[in-house]
Amino acid sequence: MTKDHGRILGEHTAERWRAPVGRILLAAAVAMAAMSAWMPEGAVHAFSRKKRAEAEILFREKGCEHCHGVDGVGTELGPSLNTVGKRLSKAQIEQQIKDGGKQMPAFGDVLSQAEVKNLVDYLVHKKKAPKGAPKAS
Repeated sequence: MTKDHGRILGEHTAERWRAPVGRILLAAAVAMAAMSAWMPEGAVHAFSRKKRAEAEILFREKGCEHCHGVDGVGTELGPSLNTVGKRLSKAQIEQQIKDGGKQMPAFGDVLSQAEVKNLVDYLVHKKKAPKGAPKAS
């Protein structure tokens, strides 16, 4: 009798938990799908120190520094880029680099796609002005 009672109790327990666990798993899958649809592609991505160093060299060697100054602090020729990542999206920064505009020449024919991506990744992380830096106008 104990054996039958255990089997019946076991089936009853399994049935009692099967539906809620299934609903929880379904809800988690729907939530993950919704979150991945909501987040822009590539939103979570690390910008390593190595990539940053490469981008800083690229910024200097491709002439960005000529107009925007060392580390993008701005000059009479070009605005400060200290907070560009706060003001513009990745797509807007990429478009500005490739197509130019607002007195900036286009660099789409001068830079490779990889160079543009590296510069965009570098600039999008510029969200705070360094301490003591003049405020952008």
